[in-house]
Amino acid sequence: MIAAGVLGAGGAFICPSHRNRGEFDALANRLLQGRQSHGRLLLRAGDDAWCLLDLATTPDAIDRIFATARPAHCMGVEVMEPLRAIFGLTRAELLVLSHLTQGEAPKDIGRKMDMSIHTVRAHLRAICMRMGVKGITGALRLSFQLIN
Repeated sequence: MIAAGVLGAGGAFICPSHRNRGEFDALANRLLQGRQSHGRLLLRAGDDAWCLLDLATTPDAIDRIFATARPAHCMGVEVMEPLRAIFGLTRAELLVLSHLTQGEAPKDIGRKMDMSIHTVRAHLRAICMRMGVKGITGALRLSFQLIN
């Protein structure tokens, strides 16, 4: 079923052309080879909402992967405060990251925070550098993994 793109739990469906399909396949292979017992993926659903897909294996069920899909909850600044301490984010960077978890685009974040898109993008570059990730999705994935 994985090759066909069907993943049963929570109504999730990852087709062969899904943008996270490569990452999903790599995690599924590590699980089936026994190199890892569980893993989590951050996916953008068709309605642009973020969801977390948890995959796990058990010793009792060889060659089976159990999956649960759940919405990734938007995080307020107070919930994300540990990330600020861990990665040394500034208050403005934390606010930008918080807006990102709510699914807002950088242009909308600039409007809400009364700053130019260039300033928002500068904050995004700083966030990615401090967190050691590539791009907005990497920053969001790490944030959701650490907080949720």
